[in-house]
Amino acid sequence: MSRSQRVAATVTAADPGYDQARRIWNERFDCRPLAVLYPADVAEVAGAVRAARDDGVPFRIRSGGHNVEGFSVLDDGYVIDLSRLTGVTVDDDRTRGTVAAGTLLGDVYSGLWAAGVTIPAGVCPDIRIGGHVLGGGVGMLVRSRGMLVDSLVGLTMVDADGEVLEVNDDTHPDLMWACRGGGGGNFGVATSYTFHTRPIGDVTLVTAAWNFDNAITALDRWQHWAVEVDQRVNARFSLFSPGTGGGRMAVLFEGTSAEWESLARPLFEQCPPAEHTVRETAYINSVGQFSQRVPSIRAKFVPALAAGPLDAEALKILERHHRAAPDGVKTSFYGLGGAVLGADLAKRSAFAHRDALFCVEYLGHWHGAEHDAEQLGWLAGIRDELRPFMTGGAYVNSPDRDLTDWLHAYYGASLPRLMEVKRRYDPEDVFRFEQSIPVSLSPAAARAAGLTEAVVADLGARGLLTS
Repeated sequence: MSRSQRVAATVTAADPGYDQARRIWNERFDCRPLAVLYPADVAEVAGAVRAARDDGVPFRIRSGGHNVEGFSVLDDGYVIDLSRLTGVTVDDDRTRGTVAAGTLLGDVYSGLWAAGVTIPAGVCPDIRIGGHVLGGGVGMLVRSRGMLVDSLVGLTMVDADGEVLEVNDDTHPDLMWACRGGGGGNFGVATSYTFHTRPIGDVTLVTAAWNFDNAITALDRWQHWAVEVDQRVNARFSLFSPGTGGGRMAVLFEGTSAEWESLARPLFEQCPPAEHTVRETAYINSVGQFSQRVPSIRAKFVPALAAGPLDAEALKILERHHRAAPDGVKTSFYGLGGAVLGADLAKRSAFAHRDALFCVEYLGHWHGAEHDAEQLGWLAGIRDELRPFMTGGAYVNSPDRDLTDWLHAYYGASLPRLMEVKRRYDPEDVFRFEQSIPVSLSPAAARAAGLTEAVVADLGARGLLTS
């Protein structure tokens, strides 16, 4: 590494902390980078990018190492780790908050709560915020307050030349658009984010559970209820294997418990749960209630999006797969709609799936490589059989290496403009990983990627197709 560009802390294979430094959450990926760099400020991030370029070494950006497909690490390159960039500040008027990219999500919520405000970010307090902002950000406030990128008003970014950019709708409007849903690691290193913050007080937290024999019926009722219910209801339904549970619903309602009882009556009268809890509490007490603290483990997430409730045939397929499922898998449905919808929001962001009403994930967590084939086989099977019932889109924050049409699935009609932004800010494709946005495509590659004729034509009109 160029000494003139050495950052404050660098760990290599010769150092005793190397094995810990190179590891990420998902044990399926066991990479050995040349070095892990730990910049302590924006200047050192810029130095790290310049060092990688000067040395001709590929690199990855890592906030917390929770990218489920291991895109934040690599063999024989540099990992620029942002975990030492932490902190939360709130403006005096409490309408804007700035968060460093390496801040744990739990600390983000706590820091904002001290000022009586919040943002609609994700559910896992153990991840660092940088990894999930730019792809959209879906959490337990998504129906009532929108996706996280809808609250994003600016960011500090180190570009491919190691220059520091202040990005917002006035300074770099095209890049700002791309950063609202275009996915992380494509255009530069985001070192901090500024969000529009809003007050929040007490909420109602709800759980409900059904045994497996009633779970599919409950899911059927839930999905129709979820698309019509009051926008203040943020709900998730998860289906497990018979050995680990049945169906479970989690709700964060921005209202009182009395209001909740009225809203829930149509659902529960049709399909009473075996267990049901309701708790009215301060919002901060919801943090961590919608996720489990999972240590390092082998994992695979398979994303999908549904335009509306699944029909009877799809539900039968879902039930059949779950009856034969290994322990450790589940299918989760996040209700969308509500504040996610809106033509103005669609124009302001690159997120291409605002018409989807459910964000779907097939998830597996397990220990031991000997179980890989069983777990991965189950996930592939349910994905393939349910594919005809989904939109064909996928949420980029739950990437899937097995997708052959990932450019279409993640970005849809937004892809040509995203590639144009990529070419403008990273023409040499410095920020590159297994599923990064390319600077150009051949016509054959575009069609092989599943792009529509309209998107291919748009790429051609923008000069993004190579001969």
